[in-house]
Amino acid sequence: MNQKKMIELIFYHLKRYPAMELEDVYKLLYQSVMGPSHILQNKESAYSYLKREFESHDDNYETKLYVDISLDHDLVRLNIPLFRKEGSFDALFDMMLETQKKVRHDKEMLKCYWIELGLLINEKNFEQFTPDTWNKLNKILLENDFPHLSHSKSYKNLYKPSYRIVLRELV
Repeated sequence: MNQKKMIELIFYHLKRYPAMELEDVYKLLYQSVMGPSHILQNKESAYSYLKREFESHDDNYETKLYVDISLDHDLVRLNIPLFRKEGSFDALFDMMLETQKKVRHDKEMLKCYWIELGLLINEKNFEQFTPDTWNKLNKILLENDFPHLSHSKSYKNLYKPSYRIVLRELV
């Protein structure tokens, strides 16, 4: 595990998305380690959901085609509204499937990153998060075996996320 890389990644995202809450940081760590696995548990559902999102014409906060989320893998959040100008939803779905094949999903590594984040919060490395907030979310995560979480309401409202997790090399 690379603590320096994790700190840099979190600060990079906090700078881009200053209203991030702790669950958004957890989601970032989750996606960085687990890739697109949660959304592809039901491929048919994932395909139809992607198609609906791809055909929607909502804009979002992003100005870049993709945003780095790399910790153990070279993963990015590929921005759907910008990608749709260049590619098809079938191509994006194929990228997701290829990413799922190549990325090793490691829940133990996710847990290690999460524990490390708790230590960093205790040491006041991330002033916007408190040990109490981390402890409350940690209790939920432990009770549910570190599940996938949605973005916080504030993150959704401000940044209108519309992306899929893929390997950078596939973009």
